[in-house]
Amino acid sequence: MTGIPTGWRRYAGFGIGRSNWLLVAAQTCYFMGTTIDMTLTAIVGLSLAPTPALATVPLASITVVGMFASIAAGLLAGRFGYVRVMIGCALMAVFGAGVSVFAVTTESFLLLCCGTALAGAYRPIGGYIRYMAADRAPAGQRERVLSFVLYGGLVAAFIGPFMATTSAGFFAVRYTGAYMMVGVYAVLIILLLLALRATDVGPKVEVEKPTPLPVSEVRGKREFRIGLLVLASAGGMMTMIMAVGPLGSHHAEHAPTLGAAIIQWHLVGMFAPGIISGNVLARIGAYRTAIIGVALFLAGAISGVLGDEFVHFLLALTFNGIGWNFLYLAGTTLLVRCYPPGRGARIQAVAEGVRSATAVAASLSASTIFVFLGWQGTNVPVLVLSVLLLVVLLVVYRTSARASGDVVHSEAKES
Repeated sequence: MTGIPTGWRRYAGFGIGRSNWLLVAAQTCYFMGTTIDMTLTAIVGLSLAPTPALATVPLASITVVGMFASIAAGLLAGRFGYVRVMIGCALMAVFGAGVSVFAVTTESFLLLCCGTALAGAYRPIGGYIRYMAADRAPAGQRERVLSFVLYGGLVAAFIGPFMATTSAGFFAVRYTGAYMMVGVYAVLIILLLLALRATDVGPKVEVEKPTPLPVSEVRGKREFRIGLLVLASAGGMMTMIMAVGPLGSHHAEHAPTLGAAIIQWHLVGMFAPGIISGNVLARIGAYRTAIIGVALFLAGAISGVLGDEFVHFLLALTFNGIGWNFLYLAGTTLLVRCYPPGRGARIQAVAEGVRSATAVAASLSASTIFVFLGWQGTNVPVLVLSVLLLVVLLVVYRTSARASGDVVHSEAKES
């Protein structure tokens, strides 16, 4: 007899299946690699860029390419399966890591942009792993598996920034070792995906046989529209603050170790809540979970507006990360409710494309906003967007609750 584990077993990952454990490991390697970019790429870009306004272009190139790669990956997965497509993305990351190493060695800003752009082709791995996990989830455990797969990011949160700063000094030319490690993590992902392919539950069974559901069948659903809005907002607001956090800390003359610390606690905030956020969502629903996430984004933006001491950076990025976790989980849950398991490739492609597009806009505008407004001013757009999103979600939640109450009242009256 199978069922949802209780007690400590519920939080330790019992019952999620071997294939999902492999996905957790792959997610860990993915975030270990992306942590290097989050921690160092803006700083490396600042040292190589012809003007400070272009410092975050290498970081933005990751999200630009990642946007198109995310759309393509979803469409190709419907034909070739997730595993083959994800392996192709990881191979691009290996090649991109090599180009980035050469760029740092030759002090070429253009090559750095090219290398990070190639690495951006493997961003779909981080987005689609959660959909793969949801499709493989045991009956009645999709929300739980969605939150648990983010545990991989928690491991990266504690180890990633340390590995980024440590590997940066592996060789005579600073930062070459860090970008080499991006390639190493991508190779590990390939090995894990090959192991996943060897399991009994494969992508052919889940993705290739069922016909992907057309977007036209779900675009009118409230869950689809709000899910897109929530994921796009979470990605944009998180990316902007994450991009300028290390730059702001550096500009405020905080030690490099403190700059790494704020990214570390940002990552802890992004993934540690996964221990409880899935259960919170199961208890209070996706809409209220999203409202909590927006409130946390708002708290982080207020912290950033108040000053540029280390504590302001720490609180701003930590609250920002926690808010992202709740919004990301709520938005994904709303989306996966729109389609049967294995038939969401096209819907996922649209969702990942929209989410990535907002991240691109945030990345490209982050350095310019920072140059003109500084750290505190960069938090103002996030504060405004948080307030607007909070109002929208409260209205939608009240409307949804009222509609549900009307249905219950009508059914009771008829009986």
